[in-house]
Amino acid sequence: MEPGPRAVRYPFADPVRLEVDDGYRQCRERGGLTRVAAPFGDQAWLATTHADIRLVLGDPRFSRAAAARHDEARLTPLPLQASLLGADPPDHTRMRGLLASALRFTGPRVAAMRPSLERTADALLAGGVDAGPPFDLAEGFTTPLSVSAACDLMGVPLGDQEVFREWFESFASTELPAAEVEERVARISRYTRDLLADRRARPRDDLVSVLAGSRSLTERELVEVVEDLFLAGDNVATQLTNALYVLLTSPEHWQALLRDPGLLPGAVEELLRFVPFPSHATFARYALEDVRVGGSLVRAGEAVLPALPSGNRDESVFADPDRLDFHRSPNPHLAFGHGRHHCLGSKLVRELLAVAIGRVQHRLPGARLAVPVEDVRWRADMLIRRVVRLPVTWSVVR
Repeated sequence: MEPGPRAVRYPFADPVRLEVDDGYRQCRERGGLTRVAAPFGDQAWLATTHADIRLVLGDPRFSRAAAARHDEARLTPLPLQASLLGADPPDHTRMRGLLASALRFTGPRVAAMRPSLERTADALLAGGVDAGPPFDLAEGFTTPLSVSAACDLMGVPLGDQEVFREWFESFASTELPAAEVEERVARISRYTRDLLADRRARPRDDLVSVLAGSRSLTERELVEVVEDLFLAGDNVATQLTNALYVLLTSPEHWQALLRDPGLLPGAVEELLRFVPFPSHATFARYALEDVRVGGSLVRAGEAVLPALPSGNRDESVFADPDRLDFHRSPNPHLAFGHGRHHCLGSKLVRELLAVAIGRVQHRLPGARLAVPVEDVRWRADMLIRRVVRLPVTWSVVR
C-alpha cells in the first residue's frame, strides 16, 4: 500500500476569541479531506466542507461506537465516550428512543417554560441593575439562567449546580491531567447514581424520574444518559454567553434587533451558525468499510473528524459566510449536528437563546461592554471556547 499524505498538526493554531481558524478555509479550498494528527490518539482525516461533514455524520458506514475499539483521535487526554454520543444502532436507537419519549412525557413542562424562563431572566437582570454596573452577564445571568432551566427540567436541586460545572470542565478540558479527569468522572457518577436511586424511591414530575423508571436501559447507560444531560446544561450557558458577546461587539446588529424584534428568530439561527460550537472537531467517526468522501478514500478502520465550525463557514453553502446576517435564508447550519446524533434539545436551546437575548435587550437596551474587547477573558483550555467574564455597563437614568 502506498504511504498516505503526511499528517499536519491539529488544531492548526491557538484559538483567538470566537474566530474560526483560517486553516479550515484553506482545507476547503484544497478540497477533499485533510490528514491530521490530533494531540491524542490515532491520526485522522479532517472533514471541513458542509457536504463532507453531513456525509460522515449521516452515513451508517461511519461508526461512533467503533471509537471505543481504537485509540480515538481527540483533543482531550481521555476519550470522549458518553452514552448516546458514543453509540450506534441498535443501542443508540434504544437509548435515544427512551430519551425522546421522556422528553415528550415532560413536553408540557418544556412548552410552558417560556414564561418561567422570562421571569427568571428578568429577576437576574433586575438584580444586576439594582447592584449597578458593571454586571457580569456570564456569572450573573447566562449561567444561572441555563442551569436553572436544566435543573427545573431534570429535577435537580439548584444548589447542586456545581455538579454541572465540574462535569463540563472535566469533559471539555484539554489540559487537565487524565488522573484528575478520572477522579472528577468518578464523583459525577456517584452523584448520578444517588440521584437515580432517590428518584426510584421518590419519583417526581421530572425528566430524571421518567428515566429512572425505565427498564430498557442498563444502570450504566442510565447514568451516562443523565450525565449527558448535565453536560447539555452547561453547554447552553456557553452558547448564551458567546452569543451575547457577539452582539455586544457588533453594535450595528444590536441596534438592528432593538429596532426590529421580529428579527430575533433569524438572529438566533444565524448566531447558532456563526458562533463556533464546539471550537474544533470532536467525536471521531471510524469507517466500517472503505468509503470515498469528497474525493478522498477513507480506508476501513480509519477515523474522520467532522469540523462543524468549518462546515458552518462553507462558502459553497453560505454566501459571505464570515458575515453575520440575520436575514440569511435558508440557513442549513450544523450547530446541532446531523443524522442520528442530531441534538434532541435543539428546541430548548433556541428558546433559551431567544429569551436571553430578548430580555437583555428589553431590560438593558443601552448595554455595552464595560471593558475593552481585548480585556474580555476566555477559557483557552477547552474544546468549547468560552467567555469567562462578560462585564457590561449602561447609562444609569436618575
